[in-house]
Amino acid sequence: KRSKTSEAGANLKSMFQGAAAYYEAENWGQGLTTAGATAAASTHCTVDDANQSGNPSDAKRTVNWQAEADAAAFTAVNFAPADPLYYDYNMDATPDASACGNGPSDTTVYTFLAVGDLDGDGTTSTFRLEAGTNPDNSLYRAPGINSIRPLE
Repeated sequence: KRSKTSEAGANLKSMFQGAAAYYEAENWGQGLTTAGATAAASTHCTVDDANQSGNPSDAKRTVNWQAEADAAAFTAVNFAPADPLYYDYNMDATPDASACGNGPSDTTVYTFLAVGDLDGDGTTSTFRLEAGTNPDNSLYRAPGINSIRPLE
């Protein structure tokens, strides 16, 4: 079972990397503002919360990421593993909606979660990677991944 848990860490790191790239990118909708008008910031953006549908089990399954209810958020952070997965993946952003213009030194910007049930007994394991912003307003991650009942 321990080798199966490596999936969670690799994918949580991938979610963080995608979120960090999105945070630094310009995310502007179509159109111009009136000359001289003030416009909302278009960088330092977060995405909406995203929760993968379904329930984790002891069998791997392939996910149709485009059919997910939160497909836009997963797409924004470039998260759509093609390989079959043991874990369900969730992304909790603070604030709870996509927003730009987030400031520096915020320790609660994202929580990335992987939830699994490797032995199929209904008791889940959770892997958590948290991210915040540093004084330079770049996204940074916790030095490690927190796990609760990792072999469940």
